[in-house]
Amino acid sequence: MRLLALALTLLITNAMAARIVIGTKSPNSGEAFEKNLSPMESKALVADEADLIGGFNYWVDSMVATPNQENAGSCLFMSHTASVEAILNQKEGYRKYDLSERYFMNLSKANVGDNLIDNWITDTIYRLNVEQKVYTNEVFPYKKDWYKIVGGTRVDAAPEEEGAYYGIKANWVVNLDQLTHAPAIKTPEFKRDILFEDGNRWNVGTAPSDIVETVKKALATKKGPVVVIYNHTGFWHAVMVGGYNDTIRNHGCPFVSEFPHKMNARALEIREEAAAQTDESERARLERKARLFEKRGKQVEDSFNAAGGCSNQGAFYVRDSIYSDPAQPLYDYDPNRTGEERHLGPRVILREYEWLRHMANHVMQIYVAQ
Repeated sequence: MRLLALALTLLITNAMAARIVIGTKSPNSGEAFEKNLSPMESKALVADEADLIGGFNYWVDSMVATPNQENAGSCLFMSHTASVEAILNQKEGYRKYDLSERYFMNLSKANVGDNLIDNWITDTIYRLNVEQKVYTNEVFPYKKDWYKIVGGTRVDAAPEEEGAYYGIKANWVVNLDQLTHAPAIKTPEFKRDILFEDGNRWNVGTAPSDIVETVKKALATKKGPVVVIYNHTGFWHAVMVGGYNDTIRNHGCPFVSEFPHKMNARALEIREEAAAQTDESERARLERKARLFEKRGKQVEDSFNAAGGCSNQGAFYVRDSIYSDPAQPLYDYDPNRTGEERHLGPRVILREYEWLRHMANHVMQIYVAQ
């Protein structure tokens, strides 16, 4: 609690110097994903022009604001699309391309490039090497639409059809046939280097002590953004890192500092759910889940304290897909409806160096093969 109180005090003290956005992270898969249960709220600091001064910001002008993924469970594809956008846009000198995240999701669902994938967590980028093309979001937009589940597969559905759902998960319906005559953007051959691989998408406190320096060096010496997978208050999540700044005051490491408290609060909710169960096996399962949340919260706290706590210095430039920024334009998920629009996410948020050190479990750099 002392650690949390310090973080919140520093965050409030610096509130005038940093604009905060609030987002929610939902489950990536499983029953909770299908039922849209238990999203977790989190905050992020939006990078402003002053935050970019003095930092390694080679990719920043190439980073594109993203639609809020909501509960689509699409973060791996959002982060990879962000990386490809940055690489292609860097050649143009600005943000020319806003690419289709849905296209990348469709490639995965259609099993394109499966023969190149040894580990779907680390090897996703290789799917693009099969098609050697991408599409803009204008051509193949990230959307909300009607779909239904047939034989375990999402397929298109008519509006309000019996058994149909409306929402963001329609992006998982494979519609690649719609792109037969669509204008495409040719892509180079991509490669990826694994900078750290834990093997468990929820693990915390296992990254090597020099992971921050490893990522900074990779960004500065090899021309490619970095994808980070980490435990986002109980759900695994993926983001793209496009740079860093050693001089940024990171406001008391709020993301890492709040993690133990949020994990304990979630464990309490799970225990209350367990207490209401009449089925003993389900109650036992929920109790195990609650203990796991508490364990990971403690692991981060112990790792954080063992490393000396918050340095209050240094942050990564991150493109995330779970925040909506009132300063950004509204994104229209469905031109046939009104009211479903949401603001695009901030182009760049800040995450303290300690976030990577104590919460990352997979780190990959994506770049163009030479």
